[in-house]
Amino acid sequence: MKRKSDIIFFLVPIVLDAALIMLAFNLSYWIRFYSGLIPITKGIPVIRPYLLLSGFAAIVWIIVFYISGFYDIKKTPALADEIYQILRGIVIGIVIVLLPTFFYREFTFSRITILLAYVLGAGLTVLGKMSIRMLKIALYHRGIGIHNACIVGGGESAKEVLKKFSQNPVAGYKLVGQIIEKERNTVVHLLPVLGKLYQLREIIKLHKIDTLILTFSLSEHKKIAKILIKCNGLPVDLRFVPDPYELLTSRIGYYELDGFTLLGLKEFPLTHWNALLKSIFDIVITSILLILCLPIIIISSIFVKLSSKGPLFYHQERVGRDGNKFNIIKFRTMKVNAEASTGPIFATANDSRITRFGRKLRRWSIDEIPQLINVLKGNMSLVGPRPERPEFVKKFSSEISRYLERHRVKPGITGWAQVNGLRGDTSVKERVKYDLYYIENWSFGLDIKILLRTFIATLKGENAY
Repeated sequence: MKRKSDIIFFLVPIVLDAALIMLAFNLSYWIRFYSGLIPITKGIPVIRPYLLLSGFAAIVWIIVFYISGFYDIKKTPALADEIYQILRGIVIGIVIVLLPTFFYREFTFSRITILLAYVLGAGLTVLGKMSIRMLKIALYHRGIGIHNACIVGGGESAKEVLKKFSQNPVAGYKLVGQIIEKERNTVVHLLPVLGKLYQLREIIKLHKIDTLILTFSLSEHKKIAKILIKCNGLPVDLRFVPDPYELLTSRIGYYELDGFTLLGLKEFPLTHWNALLKSIFDIVITSILLILCLPIIIISSIFVKLSSKGPLFYHQERVGRDGNKFNIIKFRTMKVNAEASTGPIFATANDSRITRFGRKLRRWSIDEIPQLINVLKGNMSLVGPRPERPEFVKKFSSEISRYLERHRVKPGITGWAQVNGLRGDTSVKERVKYDLYYIENWSFGLDIKILLRTFIATLKGENAY
């Protein structure tokens, strides 16, 4: 789970930029019509259209900056590069803002005011960015928002990493030490050796390491695979110091530290802004679904109570994001104490433990509807890897490579594996492949596609038992 400081460092620049852009437009209006610096020939226009334009401009520029990666907290480019990004974004934004004014005939905006707004917006935004950098440095000096990083490997690349990190206080990383693979690895001067590669998992937990920086060649793929396996299920990011002569074709993340390039190997897109939007989407859609499903919930509740003895709902412990456990809620479809003699096992076709009405609930996936409450509570998402019981997680994590990676996101009521037929008593290994694909390729389009396919699959009732 990402730190609160990361969320703050992400949101504060957005709020500040929006405020500064709106200030620039309103300040330009005052300078043009009230300061006395510029002669007035056609009277003073009302301020309301300019206020609306300033709000529209703020939204446009924030979107442009976001798409350009301006708010990516993982990137800390040099100040000159940031200023260039700001000016480029302002130019694109001003074009987009001006387009509607050509078609709005009821009011004519002052060109001088718009030009002043552009100049002031650029200047204020640059000053705002410099202020954010200074604030970050001050907070980092106090240990707030610092990420503990560790070098894995040695050589000249490791020395270069130490040099760059020490020269860039705004990066927000603290190098806590070095992990070596063999005794022959070059030990970086003044950087403590925390241990060897086989102790990686224990070192990460002991020193609370957030980021591993790999300094050996990508051609040494066995080492990379070993590290990826050891990091399974841990909330740690991997960065790679690339060889400029190596061409990589896999999907990777690109990072910049004052002109020093790092590549991320352990990435998924569902972070920060995307995670927040997905949570909002979950709450809105879930609330609507609960209202629409209310008649089904009432009818199902009556028949569950009439068809068999026992509680209405079934609560079962599952493992969610970051390995946190929670109780999943379902309509009870099995007899009371169904696993008393068998222990935890998967449901199968013609399972004798399932009640007659419970089989109908499972056929149409109505037993899953109460999980909408789990979504509202924040334990689950509408779409994501299906949560497993702790007993199965322990078993599968030792048998299936990268199984614990599923826990980097919230589990879902439905998922990419389920809409591809991997539901019920199907191959767990195949399910994990689909889950990892979803995590690494998430988008709102994919979520909507999964929800639509879930509706169709529910009507078919395939593997629903």
